[in-house]
Amino acid sequence: MQNQIVHESISEMKKYAKALQGNKNYVAKKTADDPDYFRKLAQGQNPKYLLIGCSDSRAPPNEITETDPGEIFIHRNIANVVVPTDLNINCVIQYAIEHLKVHNIVIMGHTFCGGVKAAMKQDSVGGLLDLWLNNLKLVYEKHQDLINQLEDEDDRVACLSHMNVREQVLNVWKNPIVQKSWQDGHPVMVHGWLFRVETGFIEELEIEETIPNNLSKVFQLKFKNVQPPKAKQQIEENEDDRSKSPSIRKRYQRMQSRLETEIKKLAITLQDANQDVEKDVVDQVSEVLQKDLDFKTEDH
Repeated sequence: MQNQIVHESISEMKKYAKALQGNKNYVAKKTADDPDYFRKLAQGQNPKYLLIGCSDSRAPPNEITETDPGEIFIHRNIANVVVPTDLNINCVIQYAIEHLKVHNIVIMGHTFCGGVKAAMKQDSVGGLLDLWLNNLKLVYEKHQDLINQLEDEDDRVACLSHMNVREQVLNVWKNPIVQKSWQDGHPVMVHGWLFRVETGFIEELEIEETIPNNLSKVFQLKFKNVQPPKAKQQIEENEDDRSKSPSIRKRYQRMQSRLETEIKKLAITLQDANQDVEKDVVDQVSEVLQKDLDFKTEDH
């Protein structure tokens, strides 16, 4: 018995040492390509996305998206749940929007999720975990008739993972910090991803673009105007124009949808495009948008 414990301890120590050695290898590789890499990294971060994912070790956001440190602001928990009263995740969302100025939030679930699988069973996993999994059980309860039609357990888990991502996207849209960002002129879009562990590919879920405008009035918040007094007159002068023109949110969503449509028509992949081709794409899409009256700059 004692020898077994010693062997297991040595084995675990080797794994721990491997992680530290891996860090040294990582530093050596990065500095070989760019001696100033870490000095540049220390100057600050400018991520374009906030990704809320699962803590599962098989779904590392940077690795599966081939992004470097500083490109994605990341928050992870068991089964990528957005609990409205969770101070941790709300602080992350607020910092990402108000300080890092991100315009995109991604909820990323994955197949073969242990948390999702546990939530579909009645076996207790103990204490706080049971409380946390209740958030998933609520999603399962809502969609159990659909999910239980599937015969294969892995398919049922994948289906609930899908539904859970959609539910958490809704929770982000309901978030007061996200809603206020729209009023402040900082549009934030919310996306849903399902990472398929068995293939390595990310599946972008089709999330209705009308979600933020069609939220139940119970969740739609109105914020007091915090504009300084000197801006009051300008606001009053522009009131008529605002009432006649589409809301910032609707305009941004239409523009995003139109951009995606036009880029798909051109069938250009950015991975294979050089800078000149990319410039042509930008020019062509910009020309299309300029011809659309909805996207012309408004003079106030």
